[in-house]
Order: sequence, then C-alpha cells, then structure tokens
Amino acid sequence: MDNRLKNFFTDRKCKITKQRKAILNILSQSNTCLSAEEIYLEAKKLNPGTCLTTVYRTIELLSSNNMLNKINFGDNKYRYEINSDLHHHHIICVGCKKMIEIEGCPVADFEKSIKNQTQFKITGHRLEMYGYCPDCQQAI
Repeated sequence: MDNRLKNFFTDRKCKITKQRKAILNILSQSNTCLSAEEIYLEAKKLNPGTCLTTVYRTIELLSSNNMLNKINFGDNKYRYEINSDLHHHHIICVGCKKMIEIEGCPVADFEKSIKNQTQFKITGHRLEMYGYCPDCQQAI
C-alpha cells in the first residue's frame, strides 16, 4: 500500500484494518479495474473475515474522496482502480471486459478548444473507448 493511501486513512483518523489493508493491496497490485465482487472474492482469500459490506464501504469512502476511479464498462457494473497521479484513458473490450490503458491524452487540444468556447475552468476529463479485442474479434 502506498503512502498516499496510508496518509488518507491516518488524516481522517480511520483505522487501517486487516480488511481495508487487503482491499487496498488488491487494488494496488491489480493491472486492471476490478468490480466490488472481484475485490471481495480476492479479499476473502487473504482474510476470510472480510464481508461484502466492508468492501462496499471502503470503496465508497475512497471513491468519494477521489482516491479511486469509478469506471463503467458500459454494462452498468462499476469497476475501480487506484486514482494515480498519471493521466490516462482506457480502451475496453465489450466482449471479455479486458481493459488497456491508452498512453498520452488524445483530447488535450479538444479540451483547450472547449475551454476557449465556453470559458469554463475545466478540472478534468475522462475518455473510455469501447470495442472488441483481437481475441473476441475471432469469436464474432
């Protein structure tokens, strides 16, 4: 677990329980976004005392404080990833739900244009593209 996450709990005088530590480790070590159910199943392996409610409460606490990104792959099922300081976007397979990070920001110039048109102070954006990965293209 990185120091930023430890400090998050310490600053709020929240305990870092075994269950929360397991959830944070699962999210930190994952190379893809995970649903609450996937986090729960992995957390149960590490700490059998973990309950689904604890997973949801921890996710809600972290995502409401911008520590987690909450992503919908288009199937009305949210998945989560640690909100890193690195700006990135995703391309998501609608078949197998594989997610790949897109390096760089293809919409930076578009964001500047929108800012100039609307005079908004833009605080961020998110781009998610959907399609079929090469493996799933074979199946359709």
